[in-house]
Amino acid sequence: MEFQNFDAGLLVALDALLSEKSVTRAGERLHLSQPATSSILARLRRCFGNDLLVLTGRRMVLTPLAESLVQPVRDCLLQIQRTVASKTEFNPATSIRKFCLAVSEYTSAVLMSQALQEIAQMAPGITFELVRLDETNEQKLEKGEIDFLIRPTAHTLAMHPKEPLFEDTLTCAVWNKNSLVGNTISPKKFFKMGHVAAHFGYSAILEDWFARHYGELLKVEVVTQDFETACRLVVGTNRIATVMSRMARLCAEHLPIRLIRPPFAIPPVMHCLQWHRYQDQDPGHIWLRARLREAARKLSAAHSLATNCSAMNGGDVAVLQHKLPTATKKANEYTKPEQEEVVHEPRL
Repeated sequence: MEFQNFDAGLLVALDALLSEKSVTRAGERLHLSQPATSSILARLRRCFGNDLLVLTGRRMVLTPLAESLVQPVRDCLLQIQRTVASKTEFNPATSIRKFCLAVSEYTSAVLMSQALQEIAQMAPGITFELVRLDETNEQKLEKGEIDFLIRPTAHTLAMHPKEPLFEDTLTCAVWNKNSLVGNTISPKKFFKMGHVAAHFGYSAILEDWFARHYGELLKVEVVTQDFETACRLVVGTNRIATVMSRMARLCAEHLPIRLIRPPFAIPPVMHCLQWHRYQDQDPGHIWLRARLREAARKLSAAHSLATNCSAMNGGDVAVLQHKLPTATKKANEYTKPEQEEVVHEPRL
């Protein structure tokens, strides 16, 4: 192996080639022509004494050595990026940095809409890209393509830092002319009704939680990808949707739906902010984490105020137009000490 003339530029090119598994796509990523990228690949092959990429049929595949280099090379580049960023001053008022966050439509509606308004006042040059939660998010976080993930604690990654942002409960939504239920619903009727379910980019869903804890399967008749659509799809039907309470209240402002307390003690769901460990000391990341933390604090404070006001005004505890359900003793039993390995919180 010849590494005397190996430089950071070659490391970046190697990362692109290993990720794309294509000279053409790697060249596009590096803003280089195909001949120039082929020349770099030839140089890398001499350095490692290995083909790295070989043609198999009609596509290029990584050699075993190249496969073993994928994560170390990515980690090395992220470490360099972190080191440079940690030495750089961050001034939000003048920064033109772009941040990418993977969030659900629910988080976008209840947290990010307000957070981005406030950030725009303090940092007018900073831009954001919000991408949907899906099965590629973890890989993109590892590659440094995503700055932050916001999702339930049960789906966070063990190897990267995280912090809790806000908590929410679950609420049932039905059409306000639903002929099967009034302002309350029994467990038996809940399981007999047709459900509109929101499925996300991870496998464990609310139905699994009910099956584990109550031994019954929900009768899912419609599947969608977000809570707002689930609320829309109960309108005009006798179906029911179980969604995050804050989103349910937002939808109740413009949809003909009724919000009902679930007939079960479902534990609240904590949503966490997570980032790559190499970005932990990045001044820009630290600043944005503080802004999101503050937005979440205001969100929780507003929820507490609304709940207290509803109680003082004699708000209906069954129809949740203004009041969220209070966790019962049984719900607390589901969120027992952290030393228990079983996660009882619904994996939404």
